[in-house]
Parts: sequence; structure tokens; C-alpha cells
Amino acid sequence: KGFAYEHEGAVWFRIPKTGTTVVEDLLLGRVKFKNSELKDLVILRSDGTPTYNFACVVDDSDMEVTHVIRGDDHLNNTPKQLLICRALGREPPKFAHLPMILGPDKTKLSKRHGAVSVLEYKKRGFLPEALINFFARLGWSHGDQEIFSREELVELFDLSGVGKSAAVFDEAKLLWINHEWLKRADLGRLARLLSEYIVQEGVASEEQVLSLGEERLARAAELLRERNRTLVDMAHAARFLFPGELPWPKEARGLLAPELAGPLLKIAKALEGCQEFTPKAVEQALRGALAELGLPLKAVAQAIRVAITGRTVSPGLFDVISLAGRELVLARLRKAAEDARKGAK
Repeated sequence: KGFAYEHEGAVWFRIPKTGTTVVEDLLLGRVKFKNSELKDLVILRSDGTPTYNFACVVDDSDMEVTHVIRGDDHLNNTPKQLLICRALGREPPKFAHLPMILGPDKTKLSKRHGAVSVLEYKKRGFLPEALINFFARLGWSHGDQEIFSREELVELFDLSGVGKSAAVFDEAKLLWINHEWLKRADLGRLARLLSEYIVQEGVASEEQVLSLGEERLARAAELLRERNRTLVDMAHAARFLFPGELPWPKEARGLLAPELAGPLLKIAKALEGCQEFTPKAVEQALRGALAELGLPLKAVAQAIRVAITGRTVSPGLFDVISLAGRELVLARLRKAAEDARKGAK
């Protein structure tokens, strides 16, 4: 009684005209607001609906919220909420106001800086643990440690480790953290996720993915996670596992010189004769063929790599050849030899 009044159909909260309202912030310390600089505020609109500052105080109190941790853009709301809380005779929660997250251009983070939805990050191939790790580290630190599991974050997080300066959203750092978590991921789980993203990205059909088998898919996941930073990158890098012509990158043009046609056919014949198609057996057959030709591996390695994967960078060459499988490898080497002879590339 006496804290509110009605005006123009709305209910207003009366701010004291004198004195100071002090916010004891767990991060910022003591923050003082002169009541004379605060204005009376509407707490119930004319249609009977409550406003934000009134509703959140009542809701937090009813829900027995003990700590309100939020961005420092809400700091100016806090003295009003404290006054409402006291007028209701309720115990206010403890407040901590965190610095804002800024975009790379040091302006307030917004949609124009990129993806803002968790589902969008999922679609782009980020792991949940990577996102949690990244966002927990925005503005908070624990020594020099960069990678944290959820369990470690629960154990180690403390407001004393939160900085007072605004943090910058650095997607390059997010990609690095995601790569670290890809390398740490359980291989069975990663293989299942890779299969989903191969289909999502239109790299291959579900039936084609299933035809690889669990063991081969796991081998692919193990190899591809070393050089790719997201599941989407891994999915596209897996394109060489499936039938179809692979587009060559611009930087690969000129690799198929006419004089490589013979060596490529010789290598294809050697690989065709492999009793096993393991990385070790592939290496022995390939090096044996090159020894007969008097050529070093580096003379043909990039041409073989691009012919089989469509990329100039890939996991180890012998691993890639073994993983792609005899049938695909022979077909692509012979096609590359034909293109080399014709000068098509």
C-alpha cells in the first residue's frame, strides 16, 4: 500500500524521490543508483497484463530463484526490480551482471554476425559439447585450460573467473574447439553422426551410406576427423567413398600430365593384384610399381590423391586408397590415366 497508484487505466509503481538504491552485484561489486534519477514505471497495463519488471520479480520469487545471472544490459532494470521486491516484502535474489558478447567488429552480437540458433549450429556440424565448451569460455577462464567437459564445467565454474570486459565471439575459436571435440569423440557415435550428415548434405543416399558397413564408416570417421573441423566438412570430405565423378579443384589442374598416364595404369594394375586391400598391402603394391618405373612416390602422389578423392589435401594416401575400396580406386585411376593421355585436365 502506498507503493503503487493508478493513472490512465494502468497501475504504476512509485519510485522513492530521495535516497539511493544499492545493487550488491556478485561480479561488479556495489553499484549505486540515485532514486531521483529513476522514473515511476508501469507494472500493470490498462488491459491487466503485467510488464516485464513486475512479472519477473513475482515469478523469480514464486520460483524461489536464488541467483539471477544475466547480461549487463539489464543492470539498469535491477534497482527497479529491487524496489518492487522490497515493496512486496520478498527477499531479493543475488544478482550478477555479465559483460556482453560482441561480434568480431566489436559491436553487439546480432543476427548479421552469423548463426544465432542452436539448431543452426547443429545443422552446420557443431557438436553439443563444443558449443557448451565455447560459450562457457566466453568471458570466463580457468587458468590456461581451453577444453572442458560438462562435468569439469560444473565442478570448476565460479563467478570469480568471469572477466568484466566484453567477450568477442570468435568463430575461428569455435571451429578449433569443435575440431578438438571431434578428435575426442567416441568413434561409434562419430560414425553414426557422419552417416547422418552425409545424407543431410546430399553427398550420398541413406542406402549408399548403409552399404559401407559400420566398420568402414568408423574407419572413415577416424581418418576424416583429423583434418576437418565440422561434421559438414567431414561429410563432404567423404564424397570419394561413393560412386560418381569427383570435381577437381582449380589448384589441381595440370597435375595430370600426359607422361603420367602410363604410371597410373601401372599402379592400377599393381593394386588390382593385391590379395588384401589394407593400407600396408596398398603401400607395398604402389611402391613396388613405382620401383619398377624408377619413380619416387612424390612424382605421382598428388595426381593419385586428386584422382581418388577429388582433393589436393586428404588423410594419408595409403589409408585413403584402402578406404575407398579396390573397385572405385581402379576405376578412378584408369579414368585419370585416360584424361592424362587426352590432356583433359
